Amino acid sequence: MAEPKTFNVLVNMGIVLARQVGPPEYQKPKITLPVTEDVTLDYLINQLGIPNQYISFITVNGRKCEWSVRLKPNDEIILFPYITGG
Repeated sequence: MAEPKTFNVLVNMGIVLARQVGPPEYQKPKITLPVTEDVTLDYLINQLGIPNQYISFITVNGRKCEWSVRLKPNDEIILFPYITGG
């Protein structure tokens, strides 16, 4: 059985969500990540360590998506945080 292919995706999470990322090397507003062809948005976000409750919604290539969507080569992902005021 062949191993899954690896490719890159661009993740734009802004400074607010970047502060929540676990691995220090990925604590930047925009990052390029290598992923495999069987990775979902949910898995990617969990790997980054961002708590789900911090994310309002997600777009992939400009379209709002469900967390279960599978990623494709060169996808551009934007994570939108919940906005609070006071």
